Amino acid sequence: MTTTTGASAEDIEFHYDVGNDFYALWLDDTLTYSAAAWDDASGDAGDAVALARAQQNKLRHHLNQAALPPGGRLLDIGCGWGALLALAAQEDHAGEMTGLTLSRAQHTHVNSLALPRVQAHLKDWRSHTPDHVYDAIVSVEAFEAFAGPGLAPAQRVRAYTDFFAACHDWLAPGGMLSLQTIAFDNGVDADGPVGAFFASDVFPASALPRLAEITAACDPYFSLTTLTSTPEDYVHTLRAWSARLLAARKQAEEAAGPDTYRRYRLYLKTCELLFRRGEVTLYRITLRRRPQRLHLPT
Repeated sequence: MTTTTGASAEDIEFHYDVGNDFYALWLDDTLTYSAAAWDDASGDAGDAVALARAQQNKLRHHLNQAALPPGGRLLDIGCGWGALLALAAQEDHAGEMTGLTLSRAQHTHVNSLALPRVQAHLKDWRSHTPDHVYDAIVSVEAFEAFAGPGLAPAQRVRAYTDFFAACHDWLAPGGMLSLQTIAFDNGVDADGPVGAFFASDVFPASALPRLAEITAACDPYFSLTTLTSTPEDYVHTLRAWSARLLAARKQAEEAAGPDTYRRYRLYLKTCELLFRRGEVTLYRITLRRRPQRLHLPT
């Protein structure tokens, strides 16, 4: 790899290891911590059933885009608390499955599920050395941690290029990569106040990409087959999380402390505003592995 820029295990744990009990109060039962895929915006924002259904929609989207052959091998980069791996195991979407996370709390939780055919590793993707190729890779909102703040656009592209090069190496011919990421839109970027907010109060050492950086980095290794931008999915998701956290204020303060509760309330409402204003967006991208790397002019 040409760079090790991005969030470390300590940076990831700052956010994700607040406590599983705290997250369980306001996420859905599977602890899925990424934008759901909503059929519509109707219903109570704190409706647990609607949130769970929308999260299942999102997970199935990525598994369908992965287009795994029967018994195919699946890699989940940034597997969180294992919701996608659990659904894949439950519905026989894959054979062998591997999950990577840098959070000890998440790693412990995934292992506690005792999912059949699933191995979870407490490991950075940069140090992952599989002994076999995968038939598909899914990565849901881990991409934001692959490059840190303060980098020039060309440096961010190099960091993202390392990721796509690794995925190309790990995938079987014709294998699919299903990617979901938050990204900057409009005129904001990693060096402005929005980027500073994410880096200081939400996800240390992380910076949101721009679409041009993603496409420049992936082009030598993957052909892009589908791309959607649905910031409204995150507006609905953040509204649901915020309502559930507010309703569980007493338990949340007991689980993680009043300061953490206030920080997460501010973070969720601020992010909802940013998506509403179009400052940031949500991309779901499907990519197919190129047979050989393209050597493009720079």
